[in-house]
Amino acid sequence: MQYFSQEITRRTAMQRIFGAITAVGASSFLTFEDLLAADAATIKPLNVVWIHGTSCTGCSCSLLDVETVPVVDILTKFTNMIFHHDISLATGSQVTDIYEKLIHSDSSIPYVIVFEGGIPIGMPHTCMVGHRTMEDWMKQLLPKAAACIAAGTCASFGGVTEMLGTETGNASVLRFAHQNGITTPIVLLPGCPMKPEHFVYTLLYHLHHKKLPDLDRYGRPRRFFSRTVHELCINYADFQEGHFAQHIGDQGCLIKMGCQGMVTRSDCLITGYNNNTNVCIRAGHPCVGCAGENFPRRFMFHNYDDTRDIIPRRP
Repeated sequence: MQYFSQEITRRTAMQRIFGAITAVGASSFLTFEDLLAADAATIKPLNVVWIHGTSCTGCSCSLLDVETVPVVDILTKFTNMIFHHDISLATGSQVTDIYEKLIHSDSSIPYVIVFEGGIPIGMPHTCMVGHRTMEDWMKQLLPKAAACIAAGTCASFGGVTEMLGTETGNASVLRFAHQNGITTPIVLLPGCPMKPEHFVYTLLYHLHHKKLPDLDRYGRPRRFFSRTVHELCINYADFQEGHFAQHIGDQGCLIKMGCQGMVTRSDCLITGYNNNTNVCIRAGHPCVGCAGENFPRRFMFHNYDDTRDIIPRRP
């Protein structure tokens, strides 16, 4: 990480953090003075417990690999990371003691749950912590949380962990909460993996406003998910002119290659992955719809002879 490899002043570090805050759109409510106040420990950090269900850890890696943000500062100045499966040193009974303390705490220790992956309802002995199932822990932890961030598509809509052929009987956080009558505010940050910019914005928004940002009917921040990939696509003019790619690598709109941009709401063409280096469409591949509520589709890849395309094929 660049932050660790160079000798820089603290103010320069703060300026870099603020640059990242501006990049994710949070500068409208979080000023540089607020940032300095956080650095001076005059802003109370947000208590966060990050829980893994059935996941590949991709969303955690996505956040930890973010290039423009000194993630250590985000995790230490703005949050009090109570526990994270990958980066915490706590093991064994230390973890269950943390969970129990949160369950039996009063409102004086407000905390936000970040949940990654699915909750294995159909195969409860997976993802057990301290001989207790993930379903059992979440039934007690989720109702007491001030809010929950569903990190990634698996936690938001089920995603890969809930696709046909899997045997764990996963439930997304939203479906789990609905089925168990849990009313904790939940924000969905779908994407495979979740974009760290979405997470940082949501975290800072909650820290500043004590509530979640404006959400759509699924619970996604409208700021990032109000428009489809198709609306923002770099190949939109080709679509309008009827220039369609017939093979991967061809110029033109990729809709006949199974592109899911028309049915996927995400800001991918504005904020790409890996410090906005690239996304599927910029690389010449159809959008696979990883932020969509029906991901993964059985016919989403570049199989243009598949008659089940979402858009009727033109003669």
